Amino acid sequence: MLRNQNGLSVYTVLSIILFIALIFVLAVPNFYNLDKEQNVEDCINNMKEIWVGTTDYLRDTNQDFQGDLELLRTTRKATDKSSYYLSKSNFCPETSRQKTEYKVYGKYIADQIGDEVKHNYGVIVYCPNLAGFPNHFLPKIFYENMEPTQLQNYMIDDLAYIDDETGTNGARKIEMLEKYIKIWQTDSQAFAKRKEDSTALRAMLFPEKFGLTN
Repeated sequence: MLRNQNGLSVYTVLSIILFIALIFVLAVPNFYNLDKEQNVEDCINNMKEIWVGTTDYLRDTNQDFQGDLELLRTTRKATDKSSYYLSKSNFCPETSRQKTEYKVYGKYIADQIGDEVKHNYGVIVYCPNLAGFPNHFLPKIFYENMEPTQLQNYMIDDLAYIDDETGTNGARKIEMLEKYIKIWQTDSQAFAKRKEDSTALRAMLFPEKFGLTN
């Protein structure tokens, strides 16, 4: 049997090399986040968890949420003092060394209808890496079994419209999401406008689509 100067057979050397190569092949995808489809799924699952926690917080407090996820991680649920609204920190798997929190906004609106008050909760969650990964976006189908309020249904449809209009342009998608959130933060009539006209807020974001530009 052929042996090198150290007394190892050629077959032994080849086996060691193949073993090291196998470890390298298995490790590289995890180290460099090469499994893109899994990363998308993991990111969307993170956003689902954050959406649920934020929605629960709105339902218990009847107030807006401005995006401080640490508040959700350190506040116990009103209905279960043994649990927090968020159990842990979640980060997009495409995040590099500097981890950035998910972007979240929650809106609460009390809608007076006759003698009845309807409580509306709407939550928007998006990935901080959306500019580079435009498919890291909560799909419309997610909300189907979540018993969304009227406000959340408005947001669902508008977010889907933003997603369709911006496509693979992640930077544009973030720009429109930030503008959309700003509308809800600053326009006290946003809910009434959206109730009266389904395209009202979309026209503010994409005026050229609705013939509102010169």
